[in-house]
Amino acid sequence: MLRRHVQMLVNLRWAFALLLVLTASICQWWLTPAPSWSTSLVMAFALLIVINVLSQLRLRAAHAVDPDELFLQLLFDLVVLTWLFHESGGSSNPFVTYYLVPLAVAASTLATRQTYSLALLMLVAYGILFWWPSAALPVPWPWHSYEGHLLGMWANFGISAGLLVFFLGRMHQRLRAQERHHVEQQRQQLLRDQALALGSLAATAVHDLATPIATLTLLAEELDAAPASVRSDVQAQLQRCRGILAELREQAQHPEHLPEQALASLMEHLLAPLREAYVQTPIRVQLASPHALLALPWKAQQVISHVLKNALEAPTTEVRVHARLSATHFYCSISDDGPGFSAAMLAAARERRLEPYASEKPDGLGLGLCLACITLDELGGQLILANDQGATVHIELPIHAPEY
Repeated sequence: MLRRHVQMLVNLRWAFALLLVLTASICQWWLTPAPSWSTSLVMAFALLIVINVLSQLRLRAAHAVDPDELFLQLLFDLVVLTWLFHESGGSSNPFVTYYLVPLAVAASTLATRQTYSLALLMLVAYGILFWWPSAALPVPWPWHSYEGHLLGMWANFGISAGLLVFFLGRMHQRLRAQERHHVEQQRQQLLRDQALALGSLAATAVHDLATPIATLTLLAEELDAAPASVRSDVQAQLQRCRGILAELREQAQHPEHLPEQALASLMEHLLAPLREAYVQTPIRVQLASPHALLALPWKAQQVISHVLKNALEAPTTEVRVHARLSATHFYCSISDDGPGFSAAMLAAARERRLEPYASEKPDGLGLGLCLACITLDELGGQLILANDQGATVHIELPIHAPEY
């Protein structure tokens, strides 16, 4: 951020240099005879240009800018301004209030101690102009007369006010943007921490559920009094639970293992258990490039499964899935013909502010879409919610995301 402030200071110097040239040009054209520039005044102006060029080159370097460097830059401005004012009228120069411009920059960027130090030094420098008489000029500057001085004060006020409003306004916008970015980063970190906590709970659940499921499997084999169909259903569901736990364990042990497979095979792998669990709701699939190969991360596969499960649990007559690949991205849209998302949910999704534990389903935990959004952000993708004859979820994911 300090680098931007130094760049703003450099821009202010260029504006001040342009102001000097413009003032001198007007005096040369308007006054007869025209006032002359002393050698010392030319040297001060040249030093201003040289230091500003060096400062601009310094900003191209990768080294960070610290507050002490910005303070030294402002001290240089104080010295050069005092030199220029001394050679062009001293304390009677109407542009002497330009001292306040670098002081305003210091007040908005530096620590209180440095700001007060600079203010004290500027007060001393202004006082020196009263006791250090400027050299006599062959032709005086126009503000040496009372009318010229008043006119110069008016011009200086307008120029200084314009510079302050423009540059400090931009600085204020940057500070507000930085504050908003910081708040958003804190919110994202909170969501990541919550997701991490849920992941730890899930790992504990995998460990804790393994033994009860194994016990229930043994007990299911001893249900002699139950009909064969009931025993078969119980054993099938228990076997499915064991398969889910085994898959979670495999994903935890080998998160980087990404088997490459055809898009059609991948989608069938994700849809098969859902078709079995939600036989009453048909799933219509449309694949633009079914034989295209891709390696989709485990996390992304879980996102698709969670979104599909949400769609199947909605009051809908069917679920529609459309997936395709481009040269750089994987796209998947999942739609139903239910009531759709609320306006509040759509607004939260547009602002990337989906909160956990906020569900629109009566028995929902409020975790699915929030975790999906966090996961896709980590993978470089995005989750988009829309209402189109029901709820629609668009998933976009780079094929070569960093986590691949």
